[in-house]
Amino acid sequence: MKMVVAASCAVLFAVCTQAEPMMTTWGEKVTPANAWRGYPRPQMARANWTNLNGEWDYAVTSVTNTPGRPAKWDGKILVPFPLESALSGVGRLLEPDEFLWYTRKIVCDPKPGERILLHFGGVDFRTMVFIGHDEVTDVPHEGGQNPFTLDVTDYVKKGENQLTVCVWDPTEDFINSRGKQSFMPKGCFYTRVSGIWQTVWMETVPEKYIKSYKVFTDIDKGTVTLKFEIEGTEGTERTEGTVEIENPANPVNPVKKSFALGEQVTVKMPDGFECWSPENPKLYHFTAKYGLDEIKGYFGMRKIEKRKDARGHLRFFLNNKPYFPIGTLDQGWWPDGLLTPPSEEAMEYDVKVLKDCGFNMLRKHIKVEPQRYYAMCDRLGILVIQDLPSGSGSPYDPVRPDTVKRYGLQRQEMKEMMDDLQPFVSIVMWNPYNEGWTQPGEFLTHAMLDFTKRYDPTRLVNGPSGCWDWEGGHLLPKGWEWENRVLTQHKPDGECEAADTVDMHLYRGPTMFAANDRRISFLGEFGGLAHSVSGHLWKEPKDGKGNWGYGGIEDTKTREGLEKTYLGLMDKLGEFAEQGLGGSVYTQTTDVEIEINGILTYDRKVLKYDPEVLRKAHAEVVRRALKQKEER
Repeated sequence: MKMVVAASCAVLFAVCTQAEPMMTTWGEKVTPANAWRGYPRPQMARANWTNLNGEWDYAVTSVTNTPGRPAKWDGKILVPFPLESALSGVGRLLEPDEFLWYTRKIVCDPKPGERILLHFGGVDFRTMVFIGHDEVTDVPHEGGQNPFTLDVTDYVKKGENQLTVCVWDPTEDFINSRGKQSFMPKGCFYTRVSGIWQTVWMETVPEKYIKSYKVFTDIDKGTVTLKFEIEGTEGTERTEGTVEIENPANPVNPVKKSFALGEQVTVKMPDGFECWSPENPKLYHFTAKYGLDEIKGYFGMRKIEKRKDARGHLRFFLNNKPYFPIGTLDQGWWPDGLLTPPSEEAMEYDVKVLKDCGFNMLRKHIKVEPQRYYAMCDRLGILVIQDLPSGSGSPYDPVRPDTVKRYGLQRQEMKEMMDDLQPFVSIVMWNPYNEGWTQPGEFLTHAMLDFTKRYDPTRLVNGPSGCWDWEGGHLLPKGWEWENRVLTQHKPDGECEAADTVDMHLYRGPTMFAANDRRISFLGEFGGLAHSVSGHLWKEPKDGKGNWGYGGIEDTKTREGLEKTYLGLMDKLGEFAEQGLGGSVYTQTTDVEIEINGILTYDRKVLKYDPEVLRKAHAEVVRRALKQKEER
C-alpha cells in the first residue's frame, strides 16, 4: 500500500498543493489486507458474510459519448477510500462530466431457499450496479450518505461473477447532499469526495429474513419494545419469531419473548436494570430469530426529553434528570481518507480525546458516519447530535428555487438516515438544517421539522441551527450582525413549534437566546479559536497567511494564549448556563484542511490543550448549569 500511496503523490500535489499527502498514524498502517475489516452493521449482525473491501480495478470515462463499460482499466483503487483521497491510492479529482467505474470478481454460491444481498455502506452520489452484463439497480441509487442493499440472487451464478459499479458525482452541480465538499476548497469548504467511501459487503440470508428493526425503550415502565421488518413473507406461511435479551441478574437465563409477523415485541426488563448515559454507557445485547434467520443486536435504556428544571428553565433531561450537553462540532474529516476514517481505531481516538477533555457530546455536522462509528459512541458513552448533511444551495437565501427543487430528495435522505440510525442509543437529537444551507421557505422548513418530530418520537429535534428560524425564536437587536437569522417571535399558544430548541451560532461568542417557555435555548456553534501548530498543517502558510479560524488568531498564537482565551469563553459560557442556556457546541474537534480551529491538529498528532484543564473547565460549566435553586 505504501507504494500505491507514493505513486499518487504527484497527482495529490496538484489537488492539495502538498509535496507529500498528510498522513495520520493509522493511515500509515493501512494495507489492502486490513482496510475496514469489521462487520459493517453492528446493530444487526449475522455470521455468514463476505467483506469486499480491498483493491478493485477502476477507470474514469467521459459522461458524454460513452459507448459502454470501460474496455480497459486505469489501475487499482483501494475500497472503501474515495477516489480523491491518498489512501485510495489514486488521489484524483472527479469532474461532473465524468463517470467513475469500479470492477472486481466476486465468488457466489447460490442455493435454493437462500438470498444473496449486496450492501453498500456509502457511495457518492448516483450509483448503478451490474453483475456481468445485467444491471441490478432497477433505479440508480441516489444519495451519497446513506447505505443501500441490492438482492442479487437472480443475477449471480455459482463461482466467479463480475461486479461492476458506475458512479456519477456532480458535487455542486446538482441537488445532491454534499456537506462541505467543494470544487474550490477554501475556508470551511473542503476537498470533494467521489465514489465508494464505506464498506462494500455481501451476506447470505434465508428467503424469509429480518430486514431491519427499531427499538423503543421506556425507562419509567422498565420495558423495551422491538419492532421487526420481515422480508420475503408474501404468499408464504407465517412464522413465529423469538427474542432473547441478556439478563444481568442471571446471565445463563436470558429473558425470552415470542412474536408473530407484524407484531412488535415488548419485554419487561429485569429489576435493577441500568440506564444508558455518557457516564454509564450500559448496553444490553439480544438475539432475534425468525424462521431460519438469526441476528444479534443491542440497545440502551435511555430517555431524552425537554423539561423545566427547578429554576424554571427548559433543559435537556436525560433519564429524568437535567443534563447539560457540552460538546464539539465534529466534521469527521481526515487528511488521508477525507470522508473515510483510516480505521476504526482512528475514529475511536477522536471520541476518546473528547471524553478525556470532559466533553459529553458531539455534533456530527456534515456527514453520516459508518454505522460502526455510532456503535462505538454507544459503547464509549457520548451523546450525538446528528445533522442531515446539506446539499447544494447558497446559505442565507431561503427563496432560491434550487432549495425547493431539492426538497423531495432531502426528505428522502432524512427518512433513510433516521431509519438506518434509529437503533443507536447515543443519538439524542436530529438537526435537519444548518445556517440556511439548502433550507427552503417557511412552509417546507416547518414540514421537515414536523415530519422529523413525528417520525422519531425517541429523540429531540434541533433548529433550524443558526439561521432562518420561522418556528418561533427571538428577534435580535436592530443592527446586530446576524439580525436576519431569526425572524419571528414565538408562535401563538396552541400553534405548533416543531423544533425543541432555538439555536444560536456566534463566533467567538458565547451568547444565547433568552430562556423561554417553548424551546430550549441552545448554542449550536461558537468558539472556533485558531491556533497553528507548525509541522502539522495541511497547507503551510505563505507570508504567514493561508490558514484561518472562525475566532481569530492574534491572542491565540501561543499555547498559553489559546488556553487563556478558551478558559475565558468557558467562564462566560458558565454565566449563560446559569441563565438557562441548555447546551453548547464548540467549533471544533480537529483542524480540517486550512481550518485551524481544532482541539486536535488535522493529523491527530498534537492535542493543543491540557485535557485536565479542559475537563475541569467543562465540569464547572455543567455545575453552574445544573446547580439547585437554593444555591443561588
